[in-house]
Amino acid sequence: MVSRVFKESRYGTVRIELPSSQREVIPGLGKAYDIAAARYIYRWTPSEDLRSELLPSFELEFDCLTGKDHARRFYPTLDSESLIRILFTGGLAILISHHGLNEKQRWSYRMMFLLFQKMRKLNNRQQRNFRGIKDLYVKKSGRYEGGKKNILPDTLGDSHDSKSHPWGIEKLKTKGEELARACGYGKPSMRQSIEYGLFAAARMNPLCIEKPQQIAGLLRIALYNEQNTFDCDPQTRDWIEGEMLHAISAHLYDTQEQFNEWLWGGKNSFLKQIARKKCPHGKVTNPMVRKVLMDLGWKAYYDVGNCIHTQMSCFQNALPSPLNESERKIFEMVYQNQSYLGNLPLLLLNERIPFLKAPMLAWLNGQDDFDFVGTVHQLLYYYYEMADMRRGVDRTTQAFSVACRSQNRTIKIFEFDETCPVEDSGQRRKAKPLEDEENQG
Repeated sequence: MVSRVFKESRYGTVRIELPSSQREVIPGLGKAYDIAAARYIYRWTPSEDLRSELLPSFELEFDCLTGKDHARRFYPTLDSESLIRILFTGGLAILISHHGLNEKQRWSYRMMFLLFQKMRKLNNRQQRNFRGIKDLYVKKSGRYEGGKKNILPDTLGDSHDSKSHPWGIEKLKTKGEELARACGYGKPSMRQSIEYGLFAAARMNPLCIEKPQQIAGLLRIALYNEQNTFDCDPQTRDWIEGEMLHAISAHLYDTQEQFNEWLWGGKNSFLKQIARKKCPHGKVTNPMVRKVLMDLGWKAYYDVGNCIHTQMSCFQNALPSPLNESERKIFEMVYQNQSYLGNLPLLLLNERIPFLKAPMLAWLNGQDDFDFVGTVHQLLYYYYEMADMRRGVDRTTQAFSVACRSQNRTIKIFEFDETCPVEDSGQRRKAKPLEDEENQG
């Protein structure tokens, strides 16, 4: 690579370089590379004051693409989890230098980051993606009696009109295609039709919440479910927190591989280890420990977000050419704390970006004919409702499959429709009904 220009600042230096011809294309950005007017590598290296807190090889690297609108967009060369880790490390080093954090404060930040990582590896993390019709449709075996055929919220498309009905899959798809075409997609894919259909519904009925604690609660249920958790009294909670921190501290001198396997490996027993210990305040169960871990992990989100915000602010301040208004909106939306996201950067909500992409692109493109914040909040609530419904449907479907396997045969479900009665010709084979434990058949 050939260095073109650089700028030094208090905490680091940004160098702009030409990419080498052998440089690999970041997955998922093929089209962006094809239409980009220019491409450079922006590399941030820490100042000498920070070197003692960082590894000698520490640096930040971003692929900078300039679009046809002449706006620069910064794409990380790392996956999201690795990027979060390196931004936390750099941000903490800057906070140590700027605020003179003592050993206890440093230890607290590092411990909270470990709890943050542990929380993100729990099976409570919502990772369902609604990209196709199959993700929205409910099979017969997953429906309750008279139940819905989809997992779409009952308020979807509600415009405060008592005569309106909730949107079904077909209407969601139709509305999504219309809005996607209006936003520049000539032939929207099914995924895009669903995304823009949800966007169309949300902007009709934005969710108005302003209190920080309410926004934080919305974000949490959109990222995590509370299954397999149980709250406990304050004394027991304090004891569990202390045991967690003590258990992690006892393994800090393990090798990185040993520590990773112990804390979040496939066969780790971190929760069970805490639950098995004798608590002076009463019996401790696995759901209690899980609940405390999730609460601590959520607090850690804000420590991690603070470090990411600090690091990326220093990166922004070190740019040889300052960001213009359009570039700043894009940069700060992703990498810096946002009030409508509970003072967290969008990077920490990266798993929900597909759900929020449509209104964010519209807002960045200058569309201001809708309530941006209320639409984003409504989409997050839609996700919570859909994920919760999908989880219940999947459990019902799985229970039905278990019943089929236990009787070693396929069980068919027929839905009776009074408007279309079925005539029995007498040729159908009689099938043994499912056994009813209460009525014995």
